[in-house]
This record gives sequence, structure tokens and C-alpha cells, in this order.
Amino acid sequence: MSLYVLLASLLIIAAIVSTGVAQRAGVPALVLFVGIGVAAGSAGVPFTNYELGVNIGMLALAVILLSGGLDMEAALFRASLVPAGLLATAGVLLKTGVMGLIAWWLTPLDLLGGLLLGAILAPTDAAAVFSVLKGCGLPKRLQGVLETESGTNDPISIYLTILLASALTTGTASVGTMAGGVVLQLAVGAVLGYGMGRGLVLLINQVRIDSPGLYPVLALAGGLLTYAATDLVGGNGFLAIYVVGVVLGNAPLVHRHNIQNFMDGVAWGAQISMFLLLGLLVVPADLIPHIPAALLLTVGLVLVARPVSVVLTLAPLRLVGERFRFSLREQALLSWAGLKGAVPIILAMVPLVNELPGSTFIFNVTFVCVVVGTALQGLTIVPVGRWLGLATTAPPPPPLRIELAGAAPPGSAVLDVLLEAEAPAVGERLAEIAIPPHMIVAALVRDGTLIAPRGHIRFQPGDHVYVLTENADGERPPDAFVAPPETPEVST
Repeated sequence: MSLYVLLASLLIIAAIVSTGVAQRAGVPALVLFVGIGVAAGSAGVPFTNYELGVNIGMLALAVILLSGGLDMEAALFRASLVPAGLLATAGVLLKTGVMGLIAWWLTPLDLLGGLLLGAILAPTDAAAVFSVLKGCGLPKRLQGVLETESGTNDPISIYLTILLASALTTGTASVGTMAGGVVLQLAVGAVLGYGMGRGLVLLINQVRIDSPGLYPVLALAGGLLTYAATDLVGGNGFLAIYVVGVVLGNAPLVHRHNIQNFMDGVAWGAQISMFLLLGLLVVPADLIPHIPAALLLTVGLVLVARPVSVVLTLAPLRLVGERFRFSLREQALLSWAGLKGAVPIILAMVPLVNELPGSTFIFNVTFVCVVVGTALQGLTIVPVGRWLGLATTAPPPPPLRIELAGAAPPGSAVLDVLLEAEAPAVGERLAEIAIPPHMIVAALVRDGTLIAPRGHIRFQPGDHVYVLTENADGERPPDAFVAPPETPEVST
């Protein structure tokens, strides 16, 4: 037992240390996690239980979705739901069809096997999208669509994989039943996720616990309870736990930052564990013969299947209204940022568990496609976004984080505001600025120095201003600290 703990600890430490290297080099950390797992497997760390790998991967994905939902703004989620929902359903169907034809043409798989590979490669991955897009400077509108799509496109992919695997095993499958099942799963998941999320908010705010460290554990347990209960009654647990995260992240909540910090750490732990495990399942020597086919399929996926699905799925929305129209540049960025991750590799284990013909080929090709595609797209998202004129330089992280610990009233918080040169407060003294009565300037950080906010202090561009407010939910900083909005350009 001690030997396994020793090996696991060394692998996790190596993965965590590699995140710093990945950030400096611009390489998606998830690729390095998989690489460490592959290296450990090649060095003799044994793990070949595919069924256990599927179960661990699904549980890790649920935790990642809960954390991602906590960081999602409710208004952005609502604005993104229609286009993201279409990409997560019709878009997945289109990608499956296009990739199925490409795989049928380029690989030894028959049409049904090609469609199975297409279904496996179709979903974008929540862990990859959340981690890679954070701090990329992409427009919030597009980032919201990509994150919401990645949080909701697993049900249709899982259903299609099961449908096609069943067809290959038994020779029969009911498309109508499966289609109805997808709709029912999504509806049940959304309803139970929202209802149980609201109940969890009430419980967290009303229960009195002496140890503040138990509140994040309560939030995690409540999210996993929702995931499991929804799955047991026939709903989609992944959508349900994501909705719970969105509800928790946008409701007045005690110990909010404590919960978010804890869940961020747990989500990273889940990502590391999941990708290390997936790496351990791979035999590098088995990948080599399949690399040419995998590279061709990666090109087909990135340059053909994903763009076709984005363009055809979003085209009807142009008839609905201006808010749902996406320019050609925006569609190009949405196509390029469809990152893959653990979900396709987990789904690729389903044929192995069922011992389907060509299952080893499907798993190895999927693994190479995911690693190469994620590395390629993750490294180039920011340059492509800037080339398209859509990505901006992300603001620097705050040098200081001030949080309200203990049983602070729900909704109260400290807002961190970075003063831009155009903000009305720049050049003015604090005493001359109108601050709403329910707010107070609590601190000021300038060039790494903490400054007490006295009335004679004159604000400068780049100052980090910390504003204490009674109700941060739906609140914005004082107008004097916010630069006036730019006149929007007409998209072409």
C-alpha cells in the first residue's frame, strides 16, 4: 500500500510542478499531465483496468463541471444557452456524421465503426476548455458559449457512443428511443440541478457549523448528491451538477470564496488524477503504427468537422435576432477553440470494455487525436484570436486578495477593480469621488505597495482598488472606477 501511495504522490507532485512550466511555455497543462502518466506507465507503473478508468473519469468530470459552474456568471450562461445548446446537440450530431465519413474513408473501419469514432471525438471537454480559456482574453460572449457547450455536450455524445456500440454488438439499436432519451435526460438534469442547487444554497446559508472548512465539503457533497440522484432517476447528472455550480456561484452565499477556492483545488486534483490515469492506460509502442491515421483524422476534425458543425448549427440563429448572430470571425474562433480532453478518451474505453472489433485502434487513434489537437489548439488560441481581432490582453491578476472570512452576511464581498486610464476616478482624490452609501473603499494597491485609502489619495492608472459592498450579487463597482464603454464596431 505504501508503495502505491509513494508512486501516486510523486506523480501528482510532478504534475503540479509541471503547471508552472506549462504556463511559461504556453503548453496546455493537461497535455503535460497525460505525458507524465504515459512516462510512468512506460516505466512500469501497472494499470490496465479500463472499466475502473471510465468510472474514475466520469466522477472527475462531475467535479470539474461543478467547479466550472461556480465560475460561470448567470447572465452569461443565459445569454450563451441557446447557441451553446445547439452546438451541444445538433453540432455533436453533425460532427459525428462528418467525422464518421472521414474515418470510413481514411481508416480500416467500416461506416458504423467510423460513426462510433466520430461520436467519441465529437464532444469538447470541460476540463480543457475551462483551464485553457481562463485568462486568454477572449470576448466574454464567445468564452461563455464555449464553456456552456463543453458543460452540456456530453449527454448526446455518451448516448451516441452507447447507441453505436450497441449496434455493433447486437446489430440493432433504436434511434427514436435514444433521441427521446437524450431530451428527457437533459430536461430532468436541468430541473433537478436547479431545484437541488437552490436547496443547497438554503442549506449552506442556514446551517451553523463551527468549522468554516466544512462549508466547502458540504457544497461538494451536495453537488455529488445531485449528480448521483439525477443519474439514478434517469436524468443527466453532468448537466445537473453543472447547473448546481451555476446556482451556487450566482446566489448570495456564506463562505463563497472559501467554497470557490476549495473547489478550484479539488477540480485541479480531479484533472490531474484523471489525465495521469489516462496516460497510464496507454502503451506508447501501440500508438506508433496509428499515428499517421490519427494525424489525418485530427486535421479532418479541426479543419473540417468542427467548422462545418459550427457554421451549419449557428446559421439558423441569424434569423432569430441580432443577439444570436455571430460574424465569420467569431465563427472561426468558435471553430478553432473546440478543445478536446479527457471525455473522448474516456468514451474510447467503451469499445474496449465491450470488446468490439477495432476497439484498440479506436482507443489509440482517439488518444493521439486528443493530445495533438489539444496541444495545437491550446498553443494557438491566443494568437489566432488576436489575428482575428477578437482577443485582447487579459488584465493582470490582482496583487492582493481580500476576502470576508467567517460568517459574513450572504452576498457581502470585496470587489477588486483595476483602474484603466479612461476611468473617471483617475487623477481625482478619493474625497472628491461619489461612493454609494452601501460601499466603502477598503484598500488600494499600487506597484505592489498597499496604501491606506485616505481622502487625499489621488488615483492613478493601474491601481487595484478594493471596494467593500453589502451586496456583491449583480453589483458593479462605483461608476467613477469603471471606464466608459467603447463604441462597438460593426462585425463583418
